[in-house]
Amino acid sequence: MHGRLKVKSTAEQLEAKRKEREKKLKLYHAATSRIFSKKQAGELDEEMLHLCGEVLAANPDFYTLWNYRKEVFLELRKSKSATELQNLFLSELFFLETCLKMNPKSYGTWHHRCFVLGTMPEPDWVRELELCNQFLKYDERNFHCWDYRRFVVKRSDVPPQAELDFSMSKISNNFSNYSSWHYRSKLLPLIHPDPGQPMGVSEDALLKEYELVQNGFFTDPDDQSNWFYHRWLMGRGELKQAVHSVSVFQPEGRITVSFQRHVQVGKSTSIVLECNGSPIENITWFNYDHKQAHSTLWVATGVDLPVAESWTLDVHLVVKDVTTCSAQLHVTAGEDISRKCWVPSRLSSRF
Repeated sequence: MHGRLKVKSTAEQLEAKRKEREKKLKLYHAATSRIFSKKQAGELDEEMLHLCGEVLAANPDFYTLWNYRKEVFLELRKSKSATELQNLFLSELFFLETCLKMNPKSYGTWHHRCFVLGTMPEPDWVRELELCNQFLKYDERNFHCWDYRRFVVKRSDVPPQAELDFSMSKISNNFSNYSSWHYRSKLLPLIHPDPGQPMGVSEDALLKEYELVQNGFFTDPDDQSNWFYHRWLMGRGELKQAVHSVSVFQPEGRITVSFQRHVQVGKSTSIVLECNGSPIENITWFNYDHKQAHSTLWVATGVDLPVAESWTLDVHLVVKDVTTCSAQLHVTAGEDISRKCWVPSRLSSRF
């Protein structure tokens, strides 16, 4: 009848949506095709920046295009002034915010924001910290935003105590905020270090944290976040130094020793190996970073071990000429140790 709005049928609505999707898909494919052609031709210009932006606005998880944008910015940095670059990067930051509103957990978007802040002439770290605050209000357990916050804090020299207070404010709002509890576990060793153990936490600070997490138990006994943090606190107690495991890779002559606590090989601390009671000389130990910093895992290469007969390997940790812990391994004749690992249950430990 006249004057009444015609309502489309379901079939008509579906057909209209299909045509709209096809139209958008054609534009999407045309843009990506043009981007790849320009990349192959080495055309890293502002048109490339515009095309990548159109695609990323629709799909911020297209990681390859974020990398292309990085290359364009690095190329433009050669020809533009500091003021022009600053304005260009500011526009990029606003564009990134629109992408994050579409997908707040986009790996590529957060990583690209780190690149922009680390490259632009005058980054505004205070604004970035406020941006983190806003996104953590939307989703307090967005680990992408927490990672980015740590990046901002490190680059802007925010005091660890200020971040510890921030984590407390988040926990006060919600005791179930596991991300804030985890953040505290990373900050406490910096603010209240244990002089006797690297990355340890002082006993007084641990007791205060224990009281704090108990309040969480009373607030919500069934919440997992509090119990996870409680388990972490209980694991911070004083551990007796011991050999945790020993791995032998005979073809490469490599031996890996892990300890219960951090040690720093060198100076007054050494790891001594004995095969059938005789010391193995000229061994260089390094940690997993190939450095001499504190670590629980130490590796030696080029160690000459027997192949056929039975033999015994003794591992000693010597600190200031005093053996603090040892482990002894027994290998029988013909046993295949091309890749063998001994754990505490199979170690004969002393001291």
